[in-house]
Amino acid sequence: MSDMPELRGGPPWAMEEMILAQPGLVEPILNSSAALEAAESIREGGPITIVGCGTSEHAAMAGAHLIDGARARDAFEASLDPQQGGVLIAISHEAGTAATLAAMRAAAANGARTILVTAKPENADADIVVGTPIVDTSWCHTVGYVSPLLALTAIAGKVDSGTCARVIDGTLAQRGRFNEAARILAESERILAVGSGVDEVTAREISLKIEEGVHVPATPLGTEKVLHGHLPAAVDDTGLIVFRLDPTAAEQRDKRACDVLAAAAELAMPAILIDDLPAGHPLLAGAIALQLVTLELVLLAGTNPDLIRREEAAYKAAADAAAT
Repeated sequence: MSDMPELRGGPPWAMEEMILAQPGLVEPILNSSAALEAAESIREGGPITIVGCGTSEHAAMAGAHLIDGARARDAFEASLDPQQGGVLIAISHEAGTAATLAAMRAAAANGARTILVTAKPENADADIVVGTPIVDTSWCHTVGYVSPLLALTAIAGKVDSGTCARVIDGTLAQRGRFNEAARILAESERILAVGSGVDEVTAREISLKIEEGVHVPATPLGTEKVLHGHLPAAVDDTGLIVFRLDPTAAEQRDKRACDVLAAAAELAMPAILIDDLPAGHPLLAGAIALQLVTLELVLLAGTNPDLIRREEAAYKAAADAAAT
């Protein structure tokens, strides 16, 4: 972790400032010469692995959907069982995550070319460093998710900067809708976040944000998975978030999402559906939406998201004990 964020007495939280700064990420990252160099490197052949921890691992999972032939791995596991040759793309917002750096070193020792996506390129040691322009000032990382998502988009070369800007701006413009959604979930003692296809990555990231920022237990599940054994633990104070943004196999995904919502209604679970956002990059639209829902839940709960409770002695001690 970086130096501790500023301890504020109340909102606006740094998390909110970071969310609203994200339109400024698009042009510098999508037009990055280092991202173009990274795109050339992955064309040289061999396995393509993307690694990270926490939010960065979720960005890695998104990257595996964006970059043909890539797979995402837990950075710790990748450090124990490194790939042979090819390319390893590591994501570490401040270039200091021990497991991610270990994975990068292990892959390099096995002949892999290394690419690091980071907001602190001055701390980086990789064959190619893709620097991102804003250092996240909240530990409930938002810029720390969207920055690598945009970098991986640039490396994949499938979505242009105009589309990315439109998606971010258009989703931010719907903040009022996300405030209303958060009010539905505000009394939940636990939350299930559900999605299929690329939306399952988004469900993972909102679960992490809710636990970091709102301090409410949250479980990410695939749309089909939630219907196979998880509902017996759900009651009327279990909230449900369903993401339906992935445009592939839309009819089938719509049907199964409706089935989940119907089951939740029978259990009187408070539920929201996140769909109908600007098209062209469902992972990016989902990223902004999940951040706004989390922020609105934070504001309703009165929690401080920025320090992920490390201003409290017990949670600071737990982090120190785990060396994170």
